[in-house]
Amino acid sequence: MQNSVVLLTAKQQRFVAEFLIDGNGTRAAVAAGYGHAGARVAASRTLRNAYVQEALRARQRADATRLSVQREDAIQGLLEAIELARAQGNAGVMVGGWSAIARMLGFHAPAVHQVVVGRNAEALLSRFEAMSDAELAALAGIEVPAG
Repeated sequence: MQNSVVLLTAKQQRFVAEFLIDGNGTRAAVAAGYGHAGARVAASRTLRNAYVQEALRARQRADATRLSVQREDAIQGLLEAIELARAQGNAGVMVGGWSAIARMLGFHAPAVHQVVVGRNAEALLSRFEAMSDAELAALAGIEVPAG
């Protein structure tokens, strides 16, 4: 944690502190001093920064330790809240609870696929690069108006 804080700018440090409040990147970016118009983009860019990610994880671990809360405790609490919402017929709260659990379990992470490119990839790429826009459009089944 100490090393990552040193590598963060003051704005990034403030972003981390604000993001940990509610997980709202846009709001955290504005609070950290980024402009309103570009706050969403700034939040996305900041959240992809490896040092910011490291600082967020370190702060989350420290908070969990300080509060004596384990991941299982958080999931169990959400499951209890979901059951209470089910008994009350509150579908919105149930969906929110399940969404939070899915996020904790990593179900929101993008799927990673590995693509193996064969030996003919360079030749195929050269063929595509040599094609005109009209030829590429025809290959893709797209009609291009004459113009």
